[in-house]
Amino acid sequence: MKSPLQHRRGVTLIELIIALVLLGLVSTSLTQVIKSQIHFADAQSSANQARYVSRASLNLLLSDVRMVDADSGIVMATRDSFTVVAPYATGIVCGTSTTGTATVIALLPYDSVAYAEGGYSGYAYIDTTTTGTAFRQVYQYKFGGATPATLDSATVASSAPCTTAKDVVRIFQASAVAVQPIAPVQAQYQAAMLVRRVTYAFRPSTSVTGARGLFRTVLNGTHGAEEIAAPFDTSARFMYYLNTGVKAASATGVSLNAIRGIELQLNAKSDHTVQGASRPEAAPMTTAIFFKNRPVQ
Repeated sequence: MKSPLQHRRGVTLIELIIALVLLGLVSTSLTQVIKSQIHFADAQSSANQARYVSRASLNLLLSDVRMVDADSGIVMATRDSFTVVAPYATGIVCGTSTTGTATVIALLPYDSVAYAEGGYSGYAYIDTTTTGTAFRQVYQYKFGGATPATLDSATVASSAPCTTAKDVVRIFQASAVAVQPIAPVQAQYQAAMLVRRVTYAFRPSTSVTGARGLFRTVLNGTHGAEEIAAPFDTSARFMYYLNTGVKAASATGVSLNAIRGIELQLNAKSDHTVQGASRPEAAPMTTAIFFKNRPVQ
């Protein structure tokens, strides 16, 4: 009598071949799904990287450009670069120092990191001079002179002439500095700001071979030219909004004083090409920064 095991039929060759074919089909499909997911994840990562490049420089651009004086705060404007006279500390003009050699400005609270970057170019104060029958408050600039000398770093400015009866609201809550050349007497108790020249420029990247980077340079600053973001596409550029309603690709001479804002075409791209693609993922981004310090017409 045969046992049950002896009655079991084996796997035929045809069945084995069919099983292998089915297994191969399932494996191929699974491999394609995995490859597709990997490709999708790589494409998403590449696109996110490109978007990050576009956005990474905005904070610095906003801090440097937004408070620029529209009357005379931009000194160079081209397709690939611009230079602005950027405020980095604001305050109130107290008056002339006791020695009579400098103007004393009581600074309002400021970003100590930004202040330490240096690059002082001069200062500006509100001019309250009346011309004819028209009264127009505009910033007047005093360029040159030594780096501002700190007179008082106490919580409340106590250096003369900042100690006045007019300081009834204790507005002088940060250090007082002495600047040169001296501002006229009409500037006393008017708004003032310390300024430096800052250049933003698209140029060949030092971190991504064959690409363009966005560089920031503070004239006479402590860091030199810094590449703040890369890579950018060749279409990345700057445009300029004029008070005539025109958007220009560049400006020179008197046209510089007509600029009221800057359009940033920060068209970035990834630093690598996804497998199967013909070019890196791109992230076109266009935004604009308009100056807050606009003259009263």
